[in-house]
Amino acid sequence: MLARRNPAFARLILSAKPAQVRNSSAISANTTWKNTNPSSEFTVSETTGFLPRHDPLPVLPSYFERLEELLHEMPISKGDGTYGLLHSGRFGERIERELPLYDVGFIFDSRILSALYRDYTFLASAYLLEPCDIQFRLARNYGLARRILPANIAAPLETIAARLNARPYLEHSMSFTFYNYRRKDATQPLTVDNIEPIRRFSGCDAEHSYIVGHVAAAQRTGSMVSAAQEILRSVRRDNRPAFDGAMRQYASAMAQVNDILSQTLKNTSEYASFRTFLNGCNKNQPMFSNGVLYESSSTCPLGSGQQPRHYLGVAQSSNPIASLGTHLFQLSNLSPRGTLPCASSNNGVDSLRPENYQSFLAHINAESRALGVQTFAMGSPTSSVEYMAALDQALAYRYRQWANLRDSIPLQSSGKSAAFRDYFDVQTRHVRDVAELVHRTHTNTDTELLTPEGRARAESMVHRAEMVRRSLNRIITDPETAPLAMSMIAY
Repeated sequence: MLARRNPAFARLILSAKPAQVRNSSAISANTTWKNTNPSSEFTVSETTGFLPRHDPLPVLPSYFERLEELLHEMPISKGDGTYGLLHSGRFGERIERELPLYDVGFIFDSRILSALYRDYTFLASAYLLEPCDIQFRLARNYGLARRILPANIAAPLETIAARLNARPYLEHSMSFTFYNYRRKDATQPLTVDNIEPIRRFSGCDAEHSYIVGHVAAAQRTGSMVSAAQEILRSVRRDNRPAFDGAMRQYASAMAQVNDILSQTLKNTSEYASFRTFLNGCNKNQPMFSNGVLYESSSTCPLGSGQQPRHYLGVAQSSNPIASLGTHLFQLSNLSPRGTLPCASSNNGVDSLRPENYQSFLAHINAESRALGVQTFAMGSPTSSVEYMAALDQALAYRYRQWANLRDSIPLQSSGKSAAFRDYFDVQTRHVRDVAELVHRTHTNTDTELLTPEGRARAESMVHRAEMVRRSLNRIITDPETAPLAMSMIAY
């Protein structure tokens, strides 16, 4: 296929300069953090938190008209009562026959690059995993995915990903959630009722709720980013009232996140209808036992020594909210096998995130360890209870993630994947250990020095944590034990 170029559009994009990409690394504990690439759509700020600086582009420029049309025709259910290409298994053949090999080499505008990254990663997952989705609907097992990503997807995607310093595969924030929404009313805030997804795989209500819920929840992360940095500043300055206030701010924002997710992530019975397309192509996935070959004339062509690619999927990389709490409260000290490694790790989940996320989370990790946030929190009974409140909300979030992971066990090939079972066991132990930390914090707090209201708060939180701890200990001892229902924990 020949590349297509629109000269007028090319002139428009060439007026923008390419973003400067720098390697993110852990920042000294004595420096103030700044976005490593402030021109990226994915900065981290006290205003937008983890959401992009601008609302995502909902429609691609007219130059990409055929790409836009195929994306519109792609979902299993198109939302208008008709079925799309993935429903009948015709998406792959239409991509091979009709998708032009677009020239994206002249594009440097960050918003257009981010929209193209979202759309090409959706194309890649849909193309590679379409056979698995068909097989799952027929026989409840995944079978084998396509092994070669054709050049009309692979070549543009690699160029776009390189300019964004991202991996050329579906990602949580840059693809599936935080750059995949539009406001129904552009003048109104990002509430659940005012958000709709731009791209979908299945078009089911559960997929809609998953995307909308995560975007609406992320609206609260600006307050969390602000509170996290104030927590670190107050520890450095030995300012306990400021520390307590920042901890209350963090816990309050986290409670709002949990409330939104508890209201939106309910219909797990439909999760299977889009879960297939969130799978990675890493070596532990039986549908991708040999990885994926990217067909691209710009690098090493097929048949000349090209190595297969192996990438983690969206289901194995969590919302950055989890990483922020893990690093800020030093939760990785609890169970090293269950941690979310910081940006310095080459294969940790944080290394998959947008570069400014990586830099920010690495900074929080370095600062928290250097300053000893946990130790400072135990310096007074009031601070200890505020720390417990933040842990209580972190536990609620991680328990909900764990429960969703548990519900996806039947979706794994034969439900008995050794790699998945090991991953599930690691996560089970990590959530159990967070619950035990809440219990230990309460044990080491002189509650007699608290007000009656403070003692009641502490007792309520430790009660919830104890319910989780006992339930997960039973599951660790006997994996067939029925888990404690989420509704029983009263989060």
